Amino acid sequence: MRLLLLFIALFTMPSAFAGKAMPLTIPNIVENDRWSLAEGTHNDKPLVIRFRDEFRNKPDLSSHPRLVRVVWSYQANTSGMPGSDASDQMGVFEDRLVAAVEPSQTAVLVAVLTNDGQREWLFYTPDVSEFGRRLTEMPQEKDRYPIDISTESDPEWSTFYDNILPGVAE
Repeated sequence: MRLLLLFIALFTMPSAFAGKAMPLTIPNIVENDRWSLAEGTHNDKPLVIRFRDEFRNKPDLSSHPRLVRVVWSYQANTSGMPGSDASDQMGVFEDRLVAAVEPSQTAVLVAVLTNDGQREWLFYTPDVSEFGRRLTEMPQEKDRYPIDISTESDPEWSTFYDNILPGVAE
């Protein structure tokens, strides 16, 4: 995946440890909630990647060895991106899912990829069954969310470190 990228820090919250180095842990990275954005192309269509930038520094990942991919296929516009209605629906879904899994450390969202008719959320979790339970119990719309879910063992977070981060500029 070759990308021409624009790297933008989207959101930075001040550290509760002002003046001190904060320990690099998954909970601290989630609490800081710093995201970056990379834009490029894939298969001649625009590609947008949002990711938690502090994971570049490789904290201890051993507590979250399972990758959960959540994919929402949408009706793409001519550029491959979602329309405003689909984008709004996916935003509500993401907010609900993150609220359902992150406070309890059931899972952590590390990246979101949007390209050519689909959005993919990459979560890492210690327990796929608990992730599924929380997904099922979160607020739903009248119709089921049009998502597909797959899981795999990825204790080294290879998908994130070997496939996502190499394509984004520092």
